[in-house]
Amino acid sequence: MNPHQRRWLVVCLLPLLLAAVLAWRGAADAKDALLNGIMLVCGAVFLFKYVLFALIGAHLRQDSYGRRQAALQMLPLAVFVLYIVYYFIR
Repeated sequence: MNPHQRRWLVVCLLPLLLAAVLAWRGAADAKDALLNGIMLVCGAVFLFKYVLFALIGAHLRQDSYGRRQAALQMLPLAVFVLYIVYYFIR
């Protein structure tokens, strides 16, 4: 498996797994809901840094395919951030 495929799997599956586990566990009160939201935000920040470092590395190597792939990996992160906003609003 090449690094681009591995990164796509991480960027797509990790938010899904994190959201599914936190939804399955549920929140007993407002404090737990806030802690679950903080865990979601930490996951989003980690993934954003992961993809951003890949994008910067591809840019420095002048790898146009890698740069394009890393830029496209921001789309699932944007969807994850929208879910986090929805999580805090509801």
